[in-house]
Amino acid sequence: MLSVPIRAPRKMSRKQAGFSMIEALVAILVLSFGLLALAGFQLRVLSDSVGASNQNIAAQLAGDMADRIRANLVTGAATDSPYVADWSAASTTAPDPSCAGSRANCSATELAADDLWNWKRRVASALPGGLANVEGNSTAGGLLFIHIAWNEPAAVDLIAPDPDWSCPSGKACQQVIVAVPQP
Repeated sequence: MLSVPIRAPRKMSRKQAGFSMIEALVAILVLSFGLLALAGFQLRVLSDSVGASNQNIAAQLAGDMADRIRANLVTGAATDSPYVADWSAASTTAPDPSCAGSRANCSATELAADDLWNWKRRVASALPGGLANVEGNSTAGGLLFIHIAWNEPAAVDLIAPDPDWSCPSGKACQQVIVAVPQP
């Protein structure tokens, strides 16, 4: 028969008892701080992505209105343009007469009212808290200024727009300038 001597387990001193447990807890703490930082970074990236998407949508909507203005040959001073509109939302009822469809027979002023109504509704539905206006400036010559405002996520640092735009407070704004044909 073979006998193997069994050694008694070595006793740890009181100073070393529980040392590996403390190491594990510190490692978990450091890992949890890293994961929290990563989650915060991910939230910031998502917020910035939404902000960039809103700016892209606003640019497309402003370009759409600029094309509508250039396509409708309304002559006269920019300040008297039928496209000049305030920040109010589009009414719930369509302008009369409707200029939709190939059989519509609208004047340039009626077409401008229809364009504004449809465009303001699109701005409101495409952007969170979306509002829009069109301003004419007598000192700027034949230019119309298209402004679009919307609510941005709270984490995004808004760039303060020019105070002359009268952008609604707490909203992000974008401006597009359109040359208007003069008489």
